[in-house]
Amino acid sequence: MKKRVASMAAVVAIGVVGFVGGASAQPAASHNFAQVSKSCGNGDVSANTPGGVKCLGPGEYCSRKAGYAAAYKKAGFRCKANGRLEER
Repeated sequence: MKKRVASMAAVVAIGVVGFVGGASAQPAASHNFAQVSKSCGNGDVSANTPGGVKCLGPGEYCSRKAGYAAAYKKAGFRCKANGRLEER
């Protein structure tokens, strides 16, 4: 009977250590859902807009909605009246 109790205690201890160790084994950054940059081609620039991370380039369509102007300015562009991006 003592052997059985001792072996059950060992199994429980291993399970607890495995559970705690597994929970802390994940890096803290794994819960960071915001994408910071995007790989852009053709000389385009990565920008974090209210609609998400976008690749911006001159002549592309742009949004006149609130918040986008600041993102375009930070990336070096402005949205013209015709709805196209222009380099600043």
